Amino acid sequence: MIQVKEIYLHILDGINETKILSENEMEIEGDIQDYIEKHVAVFFDQLDIFKGKVDETSFVKKRLESSGDFKNFSLEIADLFFEVMKRSEEIKPCDLMCLYFDYEGAEYVGILKLNLRTSYIHFVETHDQKITNKIIRQQATLPYKTQKVEEGFLIALESDEVYIKDKQVLLDGNKSRYIQEDILKLSMGATAKKAIDAVTKAAEKVIQKYHDQDYVKTAKVKEFINSQLDEKNAIDLESIVYQCFETQPEREAYRHELDSKGIDPTAFELNESQKKKIKRTQKIKTASGVEITLPYEYVARAENMEIENNPDGSISIRLNNLGELL
Repeated sequence: MIQVKEIYLHILDGINETKILSENEMEIEGDIQDYIEKHVAVFFDQLDIFKGKVDETSFVKKRLESSGDFKNFSLEIADLFFEVMKRSEEIKPCDLMCLYFDYEGAEYVGILKLNLRTSYIHFVETHDQKITNKIIRQQATLPYKTQKVEEGFLIALESDEVYIKDKQVLLDGNKSRYIQEDILKLSMGATAKKAIDAVTKAAEKVIQKYHDQDYVKTAKVKEFINSQLDEKNAIDLESIVYQCFETQPEREAYRHELDSKGIDPTAFELNESQKKKIKRTQKIKTASGVEITLPYEYVARAENMEIENNPDGSISIRLNNLGELL
């Protein structure tokens, strides 16, 4: 549970150049506390979060220290977001939630960009003393608490760790992850999701080349990668290279494939919540439209699945050791 110390909500629309800054702190009533916690949790729980550190020269860090209090900081950050938003039609109008809070004994500053969404509501109209019920479109609806916040960042004040959820947009004619590059002035590595995807997809490509898309081999590699993430919270690349690939050409091809992506797959560490998000199933698709989803640990055992090529060119798949029907 987070303990909110201060919170301000600012309304920003760069497309229509509308900015309404709050002069007073927002009150947390009813289930608003739960709403805030659900959106803050995204930054700690999800795999698509950029993680790094801000240093003393960081633009935002300087503003945080020089503003004097959190209210002034929130106003300055809202102004900064607004100026960047005006430079791109791809940055959605939003309510910018700025909060200062405690979480598990540490102090954080959070900037959550709650993008406005279009929804439909009923509207009761009275004409000539007769009621007409209509459906109308409502533009300014915030995300549900069950939806993930799309953009924003958290900064741990003592450790200077930063957690960023960002989007790439067209800004002044160039593609930019604007929160990292224009708001925070940081250069970040890959997210855990992107790094894990790079490691597994590189393995799939090498297996396809050297083992003719061997599903058992692919599942064994993916199961090994997942076991590393479960046990070490990170990826040990050398263990994958030597445990999963038997020949030197395969190992070199795997390293080359990863190098071509420009991603360091070892530069992240997962927490327990993130480990629950790891993909643990393999999907097999056939030309007839049949899709089978199986756990890696099941496919990794050759005796569990038999694939036969029929004389007519079709394929038969036999699944063994399935256990009882539930």
